[in-house]
Order: sequence, then C-alpha cells, then structure tokens
Amino acid sequence: MSYDIEQKKWSLANKKCLAVVKNTIEPTILGSIPECDAVSEYLERIKSQFTGSSKTYATQLIKQLVTERYNGGGVRDHILRMSNMASKLKPMDLGITDDFLVHLVMASLPKQFDNFIVNYNISPEKWNFEKLIANCVQEEERIKESNGGSINYVKDKKKNHKSPTSKGKQSQHLPQQQQFAVEKDQCLHCKKTGHYKKDCPDFLKMIMAKKGENIITFVNESHYVGYSRSTWWIDSGATIHACNCLKAFRSTRTTQGRESSIRVANGFEEKVEAVGDLPLELANGFTLLLRDVFYVPSLQRNLISVSKLDFDGYDCRFGSGKCELWHNNACIGLAVLRDELYLLSLSENVNVVSSLTKENKKRKRTSDVSSKLWHCRLGHISRGRIERLVKNEILPPLEFSDLEQCIECIKGKFVKSIKKGAKRSAGILEIIHTDICGPFPVKSVDGYDSFITFTDDYSRYGYIYPIKERSEALDKFKIFKAEVENQHDIKIKVVRSDRGGEYYGRHTPYGQVPGPFARFLLENGIVAQYSTPGEPQQNGVAERRNRTLMAMDRKSTLANSPPCVGESYRGQSI
Repeated sequence: MSYDIEQKKWSLANKKCLAVVKNTIEPTILGSIPECDAVSEYLERIKSQFTGSSKTYATQLIKQLVTERYNGGGVRDHILRMSNMASKLKPMDLGITDDFLVHLVMASLPKQFDNFIVNYNISPEKWNFEKLIANCVQEEERIKESNGGSINYVKDKKKNHKSPTSKGKQSQHLPQQQQFAVEKDQCLHCKKTGHYKKDCPDFLKMIMAKKGENIITFVNESHYVGYSRSTWWIDSGATIHACNCLKAFRSTRTTQGRESSIRVANGFEEKVEAVGDLPLELANGFTLLLRDVFYVPSLQRNLISVSKLDFDGYDCRFGSGKCELWHNNACIGLAVLRDELYLLSLSENVNVVSSLTKENKKRKRTSDVSSKLWHCRLGHISRGRIERLVKNEILPPLEFSDLEQCIECIKGKFVKSIKKGAKRSAGILEIIHTDICGPFPVKSVDGYDSFITFTDDYSRYGYIYPIKERSEALDKFKIFKAEVENQHDIKIKVVRSDRGGEYYGRHTPYGQVPGPFARFLLENGIVAQYSTPGEPQQNGVAERRNRTLMAMDRKSTLANSPPCVGESYRGQSI
C-alpha cells in the first residue's frame, strides 16, 4: 500500500519536472529530442545531443583568450574581459589557473608595458589577479602622464584601394599609408615624384620644426566652400580642436605659450584668442565634450582633431564614405563624406545656437563703466536706483548714454493687472506671506526645481529657500521661524498662504484634512489664513514677489545666456 502511494508521488513529480524542462526549451529544438517517460533519461539525451557544441564553444574561447590584445580603452576593462573568458572555461573542465592567466595578460599588453613586464619577470614575487589589476592600472597612469595624458596605440585602418569613396584626409599627412600613388607629379619641395608638396614629409617636418609652432593644424579652406560656418568637420590632419564661435564654449581661459597662434595649410598664421571646453550635442542625443578647444575667429569652419579624440578614449572608424565615432563599444556619432572631408551630424539645437553668431568674428566687450551693463548685472533695476548706488559710492561713476529702453524689461513685465487695496500690518512678523513657485521644466544644476518665499507684510523683507519637493515647505518654515523670532525677539502672529496641499492638507472623500503644516501652526498658536480656491490675488504679496523674482530671472537669462543652457542655471540666478 505504501509502495503504491510513493509510486504515485514519484510519477506526479516526474511529470512536473518533465513539463518544466520542456517549457524551457525552444520549440524549434524540442522536436529534435526523442521522447521518454523519465526526466533523468530525457536530460541525458539532451546532454548527449548537444555535447559537441560545448566543445566548439570551448575552442572558440581558448582561441579568443590566447589571441586577445590590448588596444586601448582602459587596461582594467581589458583584464576583466580576459578573466571573464577564463571563467567560462571552468564549467567545461578546462579551468585556467591564476598564474597562467597572469602570464596571458602580460603577453597581451602592448610594447609600452615592456619595462613593466621585465620588472615582473625578474621579481621573485608572484602576483594574484587583484594585484595584477592594481599594478597594471598604476602603470597605465604612469605611461599616460609621461606621454602627455594618453597612450598611443597603432591601429590598423586599411582602406579598399578600389573604392573611390575611401579617400580620407589622413592620407595627406601619413605618406607611408597612402591609398594611391601619384607617379607622374613632382613635389615642388623635395623635387621627388610620387607625391605633392602638401604630402611631402620633409616639408611637414620643416614646418613643425619652426620655433613656437608646435600647435599646428593642416586645413585646406577650399574644401569648405558652400557650407555654413557653424558646421563641424572631422579632420585627421589637425592636431587641435578649433572653433570660430565663442558662445558655444562652456568655459574659457587665456592662451599660454605656444597656444597663441596656429598655422594652416596655406602657410599663414592665425591668432588664437582663447582656449576652453566645448560640449557638442550629436544627432543621437549624446553630448561630446571637446577639451582644450582653440577659439580662432578667422577659421571658416569648426574642426575636430582625430588625434585628440584618440587621446580622450574615442575611436574613429573610417569606411564606406562615412566616419563612425565610437566610445565604450557603442557608436555615438556619425560623419558623412563631403568633398573628401567628413561632416559631423549634430543636433538641430547646436546649429541654432551656432547660427546666432555666424556673422560675428569677435565678441564685443562691454565697458565696465556702462550703465547698461550694471543694469543687467543687478537684475534689471531702474535708472533711479543705479544713480543712488553711484551717489552712495557703491558703484563707480557710470556712463548713462547707453541706458536706453530695455527690451528684456518690457518682455519680463507682461503681467495681468492686480487689484490692490489691502492694508499693511502695524509691525514686523505680524503677517507672513508665503507661496511656492515651481516646478520649472528644467531642474537647476543642484537638482532644485522650485523655491519657497516668506515675506513680512510690514517691512516687505523676504526669504527665499530652494526646494526639491513641496513637502519641504514645513522644514523651510521651521528654519525661517527659528531665525526671525530669535533675531527680533517677536513671535509670528499670522501666516497667509493659498489652500495648497503643502499648506492646508490633503483631500479625502470627506473633505480636506489638515496636514503637518497646518497642525504645526495650530500647535504654536499661529493663525493660518488661507486664500479662497481660484482666487490667487488674495495672496497677492507672495504672488507678486514670485513674479518679480521670475521677471528678474527671465531678463537676466535672455540677456546673458544661450537658450540651451539658461534654464539649468535658474536656481543660481534667483
């Protein structure tokens, strides 16, 4: 009797296991496996049928592990990639010891690590895998510092000589890798046949050997005729990034030493006015940060150096009439071949910002004694207030001839008329007006998207606190209450606000229930005055303060910041 029960349990469990195994197999493979009643026998048939594929996979892994070579992108990632291959061999009874893996990693390193490998070989100590990673990363940083911030690796960039679209500008400056030979033409510099003067290695060495001209870009401006000045081009012959528009820069500095000028292909020198970092938004949304970009107003087009991109960890892959920009094994940008050069595809926002100054070669500098400049710096205040600041010697003597009608002031004051007539209180801290402004479409660089104000009804003196959530209203009010009551030794009598959930409470099926802010006012004996729903003018003092702050921010943003970056600095501006 007990045997029959156990047999039924086993049979039921066997059927369940068999169903689970079959559900995990693809339908296209399931039909090729012979049927059987026992799940153990079914698994054995699967194992016998697919054993051959595991051997093939093991052969591929071993071949890939032995032939793996480090070609840039971070030595830590390279070592971890080899370790991952070795770990996949262990379930196949082909495990590799740590000592053997260390030697495989050493053999995969480039010639820049030769001294490092020699030191390891003569040392009696054996490294484990963790110590290998740490020492290799340290050696990589040392090599980068000695080579000016990067390691140079030779990459194979062979082209199809028969393809007419395979001509790239790099052939002009690497004669040993030219894609075709010019046999009938004679160089005007060395008098040898087979290349032009612009491709002559002796001519290029002579130019680069001149004193003070180490920073050189080889640019042929004739290729750019018919294209906008705001376009960006991938230039394998340029040793620097160059831009003709200063407004696109995120930060700038003055030139130092040999950075003061560059030499172009026609032999003329061009003056460099500034050096800085410049973000470029590519067509797919990726932001490419170009470092140490030279601001050269006389250039007809903007240039991106292939060698500088390689130093920063990017990979340019040329072929089929295009150049793909790769980073961290992902394609981030594309440049198409136009008149033997590669035009980078950018976001429409970049072209809009760049076109704003396409006719300007230099940014006009405003005089420090300009009243218009101080009008903008001080949040577009009135002329009378500026004159009082000059009279009190807070500002230097200013020239008021340029202070005409301000367009930003007119735009920022387009508001709806407000009914007035309320009376002020008789003393400070009798009535406090509060309101929250936000959230804004774009958060500030600190992550804030709103701010809360507390304004005294008598003195109109106010406090502003940036916030990330409306639930922070009570915390900011506690900070404000503790400060003002301690400084003036007077208690707050009344708090006037709208009927928002952050002030009054949340809505329920039975009505609005007082929340933490309302209960805090009740516990501290402070009278809460709420405006009628749909009537914001009843909280007019706080609303007007918010509009004044937003108007100052809009005018400052319109006057000083490009449209693409102004929103993110709203918190700092306020």
